[in-house]
Amino acid sequence: MPAFRRPHRRIALPALTVLLAAFVLAACTGPGSVRTVRGGMSDPGPFVRDHLQYAGREGPVLVEVPVGAMGLTGQQLAPRVADIISGTVFGMTTQFTADRAAVQEPNWRIIFLFNNALNLRADEVCAGETRQNTERPSMNTLAVFCHRDRMYASVSGYAQNFGGVDDPAFRAYARQLVDELFPRNSDEMLRLGGWDD
Repeated sequence: MPAFRRPHRRIALPALTVLLAAFVLAACTGPGSVRTVRGGMSDPGPFVRDHLQYAGREGPVLVEVPVGAMGLTGQQLAPRVADIISGTVFGMTTQFTADRAAVQEPNWRIIFLFNNALNLRADEVCAGETRQNTERPSMNTLAVFCHRDRMYASVSGYAQNFGGVDDPAFRAYARQLVDELFPRNSDEMLRLGGWDD
């Protein structure tokens, strides 16, 4: 019986692998796509949510954006981010503001550091460090929940780029960072009927 030859397999399989890898990479790093990694203390679930609830019990919680991004200064960006994330923490009605005079607990705050330097730790952000990555316009982000200079939870996020602060993809990105920073409580989810995503 003659041998069955597949002359194109050597070329096709590596080419297919490269194309698949490129597709996956594009899906993971394209405009508006997001990758987040939660960090912080050993139990960043109800523990952190309790602190957020305490911080916002008599008014909004402070949001700080110490340095700018997307053509805006940090002072311009902070109130926009605060508006985007207000009322979005699952199971809570917490509001956020960039106006320090409007908060009852100014020592509790969320700091968003956009385009952060990759070697910057979240606890350094609480202590006032603001190193940015200036080599290329990516959207590496650290979102850190702090009390004074102590970190209680952090999330690092990545997206390649956005069309600006009004880009729906950026709004979704900011909300996802907050959702990861204050993760859903399993007891709350069960009481409300479970996860739907």
